[in-house]
Amino acid sequence: MSPEFAFDHFVLKVRERQLLAHGCPVALGARAFDVLCALVHRAGTLVTKSELFRQVWPGVVVEENNLQVHVSALRKLVGADRIVTIPGQGYRFVGQVAGPPEQSPEREPGAGPMPEFDGRSIAVLPFGGGTEALQRHFADGMAEDVIHRLSRSRWLGVIARNATLRYGDTLPPNAVIARELGVRYLVSGQARFHAERVRVTAELIDAPRNETIWTESYERPADDLAAAQSGIAAAIAGAVEPVHLRREECLHGASVPQQGQYWPLLMRARWHFWRSGRDHLRQAEHYAAQALQARPDDAPSLALLAFVRIARVWAGRSACVRMDASEARRLALRAVASDGTDAFAHFTLGTALSFSGQFAQAMSEQALALSLCPQLAAATGELGRLLAFSGRTGEADDCARQACEASPLDPQTSLWIRTRALARFVEGDYRGAESFALQALAQRPDWLFNHYLLAACQTAAGHGADGRRTLEQARRFGPYPAEALKACHPFADAERMAHYTDCLRRAGWKG
Repeated sequence: MSPEFAFDHFVLKVRERQLLAHGCPVALGARAFDVLCALVHRAGTLVTKSELFRQVWPGVVVEENNLQVHVSALRKLVGADRIVTIPGQGYRFVGQVAGPPEQSPEREPGAGPMPEFDGRSIAVLPFGGGTEALQRHFADGMAEDVIHRLSRSRWLGVIARNATLRYGDTLPPNAVIARELGVRYLVSGQARFHAERVRVTAELIDAPRNETIWTESYERPADDLAAAQSGIAAAIAGAVEPVHLRREECLHGASVPQQGQYWPLLMRARWHFWRSGRDHLRQAEHYAAQALQARPDDAPSLALLAFVRIARVWAGRSACVRMDASEARRLALRAVASDGTDAFAHFTLGTALSFSGQFAQAMSEQALALSLCPQLAAATGELGRLLAFSGRTGEADDCARQACEASPLDPQTSLWIRTRALARFVEGDYRGAESFALQALAQRPDWLFNHYLLAACQTAAGHGADGRRTLEQARRFGPYPAEALKACHPFADAERMAHYTDCLRRAGWKG
């Protein structure tokens, strides 16, 4: 490990076991120091919890809460945005870290300089499948299906299948494949039959860094191979896109892109978008607008700009709800007009339409988004939200559950769990609603509306004191005006809306 790293106004002296802030030593416990060293040394990449336990507590069995306590202390010290939680996996340190350069991957003699890799570029390699014809056929079909599904996403640039067919079971180094194909990311996998089950493992690799940033195993009955292939391919594609985007957001979020660099600008905008606070939303809008200048009429940039307006309303930070809702719809319509085959654009338009309670049209947009990109869990989740507000609670719960299962690492997971709470609230199952509202809040405690939903559920469940405490905690985010709350909770039934707001008023909301 390098003896010294620098980031922001901090200097981490590993050998001296010292952290300096503005040149002055900072008090830091031994375990917290070791956690910080492990994260900073791998800045920009995922460090799993198991890796941290091995490095910081070698040979000792400790509870996960111990790690969380140290991470919380480090966030207070170096900034909450510097250490990102990857749900269910571990942590990533984001920011510009200065230190000795990492060793480059081994190069072939005369290979020339390492090219600049486009962050959108991804290749799906042939899946390993053994020597038996049936297994080989299944593995080939799996790779082809994953390519087909990933290619429907406008956030990815997927290499055609015929470009990867030359790679057999014995693969060259990842860096060599990346150079030959001109991609940054690789998806590889193995398919094996065990008794009456088929088991598929897949991983997403940052090839220039030779790092596995996601891996998962799937198992299905082998009596219907077509269903097994379709289900597993959908699960892989549904996981790869959000993991890829989160990686790109973190890589570009810590540095200021140059004007005209479309992809870095768009990723920097997304990095800010998924963080809380007025300034982050302003920065997201700023960089998305610059990305749009670099690529005029770009549907992803327009859709992201629309979502900034939506987020302002949802967070209670809109100076004029009607104006932001109207602008969100206008930008989303432009995105759809620019590229009618962009599923994310249709998903955005459907979400914007929900402000005005246009349920039929909004649901049609989500259905169209899913026809264009079946693994777009965001559209499934939003369809569930619309169904919950429409009173179709069973269907709403099914959609929300499917979205969570299809894309468990998606940053929108909290919204889908929240939909399950809303469905229970509409049904009158307030204890169940409270349980799901607590889960949604645990996922995103920085989202204002999660606190309000929990307060309403607690009050309705007869836990008035808890509801008042929850709402009191929410006040640190600022007020939640009645116009914003109504726009974000478009209950089709006026009585349900009245009941929801009555619960909030009993918890202390002034409206």
